[in-house]
Amino acid sequence: MRKLLALFLTTSLLIPTQAYAATSKPTSKPSASKAKIVKAAATKKPVVKKKVVKRKKKLPDKKPLKWPPGGFEKKGELYAKTATPKELLIAGTENKFIQSNLIAKCHLTACLGIFVGSETGCDWWEINSNVLGIDPNNPTERIILGSLITSVSGSKAKTIKAILLISNEPIADGLGIGAYTANCRMGTPTGKIPSNIYTVSPNRS
Repeated sequence: MRKLLALFLTTSLLIPTQAYAATSKPTSKPSASKAKIVKAAATKKPVVKKKVVKRKKKLPDKKPLKWPPGGFEKKGELYAKTATPKELLIAGTENKFIQSNLIAKCHLTACLGIFVGSETGCDWWEINSNVLGIDPNNPTERIILGSLITSVSGSKAKTIKAILLISNEPIADGLGIGAYTANCRMGTPTGKIPSNIYTVSPNRS
Protein backbone atom coordinates (compact mmCIF):
# COMPACT_ATOMS: atom_id res chain seq x y z
CA MET A 1 0.00 0.00 0.00
CA ARG A 2 1.20 3.40 -0.82
CA LYS A 3 1.84 5.70 2.07
CA LEU A 4 -0.10 8.98 1.79
CA LEU A 5 1.95 11.88 3.01
CA ALA A 6 -0.21 14.79 4.23
CA LEU A 7 1.27 18.21 4.67
CA PHE A 8 -0.48 20.27 7.32
CA LEU A 9 0.01 24.04 7.23
CA THR A 10 -0.67 26.03 10.39
CA THR A 11 -1.45 29.71 10.23
CA SER A 12 -1.06 31.77 13.34
CA LEU A 13 -2.43 35.31 13.58
CA LEU A 14 -0.67 37.51 16.01
CA ILE A 15 -3.23 40.01 17.21
CA PRO A 16 -1.72 42.58 19.53
CA THR A 17 -3.91 44.02 22.23
CA GLN A 18 -4.99 47.64 21.88
CA ALA A 19 -3.54 50.09 24.35
CA TYR A 20 -5.72 53.11 25.15
CA ALA A 21 -3.97 56.28 26.19
CA ALA A 22 -5.51 59.30 27.81
CA THR A 23 -5.16 61.16 24.55
CA SER A 24 -7.54 60.88 21.73
CA LYS A 25 -4.87 59.76 19.22
CA PRO A 26 -5.98 56.97 16.93
CA THR A 27 -4.65 53.58 17.82
CA SER A 28 -2.53 51.62 15.39
CA LYS A 29 -4.22 48.93 13.33
CA PRO A 30 -3.39 45.34 14.12
CA SER A 31 -1.08 43.66 11.59
CA ALA A 32 -1.41 40.02 10.63
CA SER A 33 1.80 37.99 10.42
CA LYS A 34 2.32 35.77 7.36
CA ALA A 35 2.12 32.04 7.89
CA LYS A 36 5.36 30.07 7.34
CA ILE A 37 5.04 27.22 4.86
CA VAL A 38 7.36 24.34 5.63
CA LYS A 39 8.14 22.16 2.63
CA ALA A 40 8.53 18.45 3.39
CA ALA A 41 11.59 16.71 1.98
CA ALA A 42 10.80 14.67 -1.12
CA THR A 43 11.06 10.93 -0.55
CA LYS A 44 12.40 8.62 -3.27
CA LYS A 45 10.37 5.56 -4.13
CA PRO A 46 12.34 2.34 -3.67
CA VAL A 47 13.48 0.75 -6.92
CA VAL A 48 12.23 -2.79 -7.27
CA LYS A 49 14.60 -4.95 -9.34
CA LYS A 50 12.91 -7.46 -11.56
CA LYS A 51 14.37 -10.94 -11.60
CA VAL A 52 15.46 -12.02 -15.05
CA VAL A 53 14.45 -15.60 -15.65
CA LYS A 54 16.72 -17.33 -18.14
CA ARG A 55 14.94 -19.78 -20.33
CA LYS A 56 16.77 -23.01 -20.93
CA LYS A 57 17.43 -23.72 -24.56
CA LYS A 58 15.91 -26.93 -25.70
CA LEU A 59 18.53 -29.07 -27.37
CA PRO A 60 17.52 -30.58 -30.68
CA ASP A 61 16.75 -34.27 -30.67
CA LYS A 62 19.73 -36.40 -31.60
CA LYS A 63 19.34 -37.84 -35.07
CA PRO A 64 19.54 -41.63 -35.14
CA LEU A 65 22.61 -43.03 -36.90
CA LYS A 66 21.95 -44.46 -40.31
CA TRP A 67 22.21 -48.22 -40.56
CA PRO A 68 24.39 -49.87 -41.65
CA PRO A 69 26.98 -47.40 -40.33
CA GLY A 70 29.57 -46.09 -42.75
CA GLY A 71 33.29 -46.64 -42.19
CA PHE A 72 32.77 -49.73 -40.00
CA GLU A 73 34.29 -53.16 -40.54
CA LYS A 74 31.62 -55.82 -40.95
CA LYS A 75 31.76 -59.47 -39.98
CA GLY A 76 28.47 -61.30 -40.26
CA GLU A 77 25.92 -59.31 -38.27
CA LEU A 78 28.55 -57.36 -36.32
CA TYR A 79 30.11 -53.96 -37.02
CA ALA A 80 33.18 -52.40 -35.39
CA LYS A 81 35.33 -49.31 -35.77
CA THR A 82 38.27 -47.70 -33.91
CA ALA A 83 37.28 -44.29 -32.55
CA THR A 84 39.32 -41.20 -33.36
CA PRO A 85 40.41 -39.03 -30.37
CA LYS A 86 37.67 -36.51 -31.24
CA GLU A 87 34.99 -39.20 -31.52
CA LEU A 88 36.09 -40.64 -28.18
CA LEU A 89 35.78 -37.26 -26.46
CA ILE A 90 32.27 -36.83 -27.88
CA ALA A 91 31.36 -40.32 -26.66
CA GLY A 92 32.64 -39.31 -23.20
CA THR A 93 30.10 -36.47 -23.00
CA GLU A 94 27.31 -39.03 -23.45
CA ASN A 95 28.79 -41.79 -21.29
CA LYS A 96 29.86 -40.94 -17.72
CA PHE A 97 31.87 -44.17 -17.33
CA ILE A 98 33.97 -43.35 -20.39
CA GLN A 99 34.36 -39.72 -19.33
CA SER A 100 35.54 -40.50 -15.78
CA ASN A 101 38.05 -43.12 -16.94
CA LEU A 102 39.44 -40.90 -19.69
CA ILE A 103 40.27 -38.37 -16.98
CA ALA A 104 41.39 -40.75 -14.23
CA LYS A 105 43.24 -43.50 -16.11
CA CYS A 106 43.87 -42.91 -19.80
CA HIS A 107 46.62 -40.33 -19.29
CA LEU A 108 48.57 -42.94 -17.30
CA THR A 109 47.89 -46.26 -19.03
CA ALA A 110 47.20 -47.44 -22.57
CA CYS A 111 43.56 -47.08 -23.66
CA LEU A 112 41.60 -47.43 -26.87
CA GLY A 113 38.09 -46.34 -27.82
CA ILE A 114 35.99 -48.39 -30.22
CA PHE A 115 32.43 -48.43 -31.59
CA VAL A 116 30.45 -51.64 -32.04
CA GLY A 117 26.99 -52.56 -33.26
CA SER A 118 24.88 -55.60 -34.08
CA GLU A 119 22.00 -56.32 -36.44
CA THR A 120 20.15 -58.30 -33.77
CA GLY A 121 21.32 -56.74 -30.48
CA CYS A 122 23.44 -58.14 -27.62
CA ASP A 123 22.91 -58.81 -23.91
CA TRP A 124 26.54 -57.86 -23.29
CA TRP A 125 29.77 -57.27 -25.19
CA GLU A 126 33.16 -58.91 -24.71
CA ILE A 127 36.19 -57.38 -26.43
CA ASN A 128 39.48 -59.32 -26.63
CA SER A 129 42.55 -57.26 -27.49
CA ASN A 130 46.33 -57.14 -27.18
CA VAL A 131 48.57 -54.43 -25.78
CA LEU A 132 51.49 -53.92 -28.14
CA GLY A 133 54.89 -52.36 -27.53
CA ILE A 134 58.32 -51.98 -29.14
CA ASP A 135 60.57 -55.03 -29.04
CA PRO A 136 63.61 -54.05 -26.93
CA ASN A 137 65.77 -56.42 -28.99
CA ASN A 138 64.57 -54.99 -32.32
CA PRO A 139 63.10 -51.44 -32.30
CA THR A 140 61.53 -52.02 -35.73
CA GLU A 141 59.33 -54.84 -34.44
CA ARG A 142 56.25 -54.88 -32.16
CA ILE A 143 55.66 -57.46 -29.46
CA ILE A 144 52.63 -58.39 -27.34
CA LEU A 145 53.07 -56.98 -23.85
CA GLY A 146 49.81 -58.36 -22.52
CA SER A 147 46.22 -59.34 -23.28
CA LEU A 148 43.06 -57.47 -22.32
CA ILE A 149 39.47 -58.67 -21.88
CA THR A 150 36.87 -55.89 -21.69
CA SER A 151 33.25 -56.62 -20.72
CA VAL A 152 30.44 -54.05 -20.95
CA SER A 153 26.65 -53.96 -21.03
CA GLY A 154 24.77 -54.83 -24.21
CA SER A 155 23.08 -52.77 -26.90
CA LYS A 156 19.85 -52.88 -28.87
CA ALA A 157 19.62 -54.02 -32.47
CA LYS A 158 21.11 -51.64 -35.03
CA THR A 159 22.46 -49.35 -32.28
CA ILE A 160 26.04 -48.12 -32.03
CA LYS A 161 27.75 -48.48 -28.64
CA ALA A 162 30.98 -46.78 -27.55
CA ILE A 163 33.42 -48.92 -25.53
CA LEU A 164 36.64 -47.88 -23.79
CA LEU A 165 39.40 -50.50 -23.53
CA ILE A 166 41.59 -49.81 -20.46
CA SER A 167 44.85 -51.63 -19.73
CA ASN A 168 47.23 -51.44 -16.78
CA GLU A 169 50.24 -50.93 -19.05
CA PRO A 170 52.01 -47.61 -18.30
CA ILE A 171 52.18 -45.24 -21.26
CA ALA A 172 55.43 -45.41 -23.22
CA ASP A 173 56.70 -44.68 -26.73
CA GLY A 174 55.28 -47.07 -29.30
CA LEU A 175 52.65 -48.42 -26.89
CA GLY A 176 49.16 -49.19 -28.18
CA ILE A 177 46.14 -51.50 -28.10
CA GLY A 178 45.34 -53.41 -31.25
CA ALA A 179 44.18 -56.67 -32.80
CA TYR A 180 40.85 -56.51 -30.97
CA THR A 181 37.89 -58.81 -31.54
CA ALA A 182 34.33 -57.75 -30.66
CA ASN A 183 32.03 -60.52 -29.42
CA CYS A 184 28.26 -60.05 -29.11
CA ARG A 185 27.17 -62.21 -26.17
CA MET A 186 23.71 -63.44 -25.24
CA GLY A 187 22.59 -64.52 -21.77
CA THR A 188 23.92 -63.64 -18.34
CA PRO A 189 27.43 -62.08 -18.17
CA THR A 190 30.09 -64.40 -16.76
CA GLY A 191 31.79 -61.65 -14.76
CA LYS A 192 31.55 -58.09 -13.57
CA ILE A 193 30.07 -55.46 -15.91
CA PRO A 194 31.84 -53.21 -16.80
CA SER A 195 35.34 -54.58 -16.33
CA ASN A 196 38.82 -54.61 -17.87
CA ILE A 197 41.04 -57.62 -17.08
CA TYR A 198 44.67 -57.16 -18.13
CA THR A 199 47.14 -60.07 -18.16
CA VAL A 200 50.85 -59.50 -18.76
CA SER A 201 52.37 -61.75 -21.43
CA PRO A 202 54.29 -64.68 -19.90
CA ASN A 203 56.94 -64.47 -22.64
CA ARG A 204 57.69 -60.85 -21.85
CA SER A 205 61.34 -60.17 -21.00
